[in-house]
Amino acid sequence: MKRLITVILALLMIMGTAFPVFGSVATNAEPWATASLELAYNQGLITDEDLLDAKRTITRLEFCRIVVLLYEKTKGEKLTVKNKSPFTDCDDTSVILAYEAGIISGTEPTKFEPNKSLTREQLAIMLNRMLNAWGITLTTGAEQYAFNDISNLMKPSIEVINKIKFSGILVGDDDGKFYPMRALTFQEAVIGMEKAYHYAEKNFSFGSKIDVPVEENPVDTTEENLENEVPVEAPVEEGQIPTGDSIKSKYDYQTVYINDKAVSLATTSKQLTEDWGQPDRIDTTVFGLKRYVYVGGYDNYFFVTLKDDKVIQIFVPTKHFSYLGTDGDGTSADIKQMNYISLVEHSGIIETDTTYASFPLDYEGTIRGILLQSREFAYGNNVRSGLTVAERKVVELELLDLIQVKRKEQGLPLLTEVEKLSKVALAHSTDMVGKDYFSYTGSDGSSPFTRILAEKISFTSASEVIAKPMGDVTNVYQQWIRTAAQFRSLLDPTADSVGIGVIQRGKYLYVTVDFCGGTVVNN
Repeated sequence: MKRLITVILALLMIMGTAFPVFGSVATNAEPWATASLELAYNQGLITDEDLLDAKRTITRLEFCRIVVLLYEKTKGEKLTVKNKSPFTDCDDTSVILAYEAGIISGTEPTKFEPNKSLTREQLAIMLNRMLNAWGITLTTGAEQYAFNDISNLMKPSIEVINKIKFSGILVGDDDGKFYPMRALTFQEAVIGMEKAYHYAEKNFSFGSKIDVPVEENPVDTTEENLENEVPVEAPVEEGQIPTGDSIKSKYDYQTVYINDKAVSLATTSKQLTEDWGQPDRIDTTVFGLKRYVYVGGYDNYFFVTLKDDKVIQIFVPTKHFSYLGTDGDGTSADIKQMNYISLVEHSGIIETDTTYASFPLDYEGTIRGILLQSREFAYGNNVRSGLTVAERKVVELELLDLIQVKRKEQGLPLLTEVEKLSKVALAHSTDMVGKDYFSYTGSDGSSPFTRILAEKISFTSASEVIAKPMGDVTNVYQQWIRTAAQFRSLLDPTADSVGIGVIQRGKYLYVTVDFCGGTVVNN
């Protein structure tokens, strides 16, 4: 049987079949490190070579390069070297930039030792300095020594390790030891960096809170912005949103414009239908809330989610929007008033005391829509578990919408949903939940191709995308677009058919999408 499948695949390839890569990255990392490495890879922090050699020992220079890339992403700008290297043994640009940002220092006043292995003690010190560079000061716990093997270190190192332990960024081994002098593997260092970033994002949001009156903010006085600016008639108080019949001020944090037509948070269902007409569908969401879906022929697709009959979420996955002067044609560098880039959401973030806007970014940093939510909803624990079959079908339908939207945007033909193909996808999602794994290879050793063929579906091209986010279809969307292989599968020009299967476990959605081209369904 194995030989038969090999022959079939070989014949299909001879026929010119394109088999897109399954949606995950190739890496030799341990299973517990794969997700962190994929996230770093999709952010452009590490390379394909890094993924394939993730268990190697990481050098001080290698870690410096990754940290500088991350620091630049959070600042939203490219750093430039101001002075020559302070070290006699290293003039690498990343080392100089990290030194000037206060993230690293030498092993001696004039030595950096770039090719030496990075130790756990050094990692703790660098992560603490990276947080300091973001304006974050860690606090320490009451215990004198966080671990029972650090008492012989210098006092500053002990204090840093205690802070890192207390914050939950780095932990020791099961024996209560930290092993400060132990060399780190590449995958361990990346996980440490990711945890530090998550800590900063969760607890501090990189200073994103708006604490000053709007009129005190720096004003862009370029000719383009002055020409397009609509003056606010009255002074804007702190936290106040401008009002009026024609709100186009860049301070209107509650409103998204879709083809120059406004939709705003806090709008009632009555106001919504008066402005936009009846929705194409009213869906039930994973939050147990109503969602008004406006399909718009997939050209002007958007949906809003309502709570207590008021809009608390607006999602536009097309380029036909604008928000605070930022539209859908651009990259992360074009997001005006951006507070920070979230590595977790892979999105540019703008937030105030009442609103939370995220611009989903693809693997190249291109803006792929906007998700605007009330801050209370964005930070709340709103997802329900135990979805019914009907509710899971709604999730599948909304995911199909998003695929069709992206294909329409690229001028590609829309896909036909094939019941047998959806059966294949659902069976794989169900198997992953039932057998507690997450992989393109089934628990019985099957591949996506063999599973499709087993249902008597023939094809000339095929691919599969899987996802396991916590939350809603917007979270699936963010994962799809930030991974090159997954996004390319969605936009495969040879595909004509699709099947989607969703199963929920806890608050996680296990999603399988199977694409086929030249599809023939046999009885």
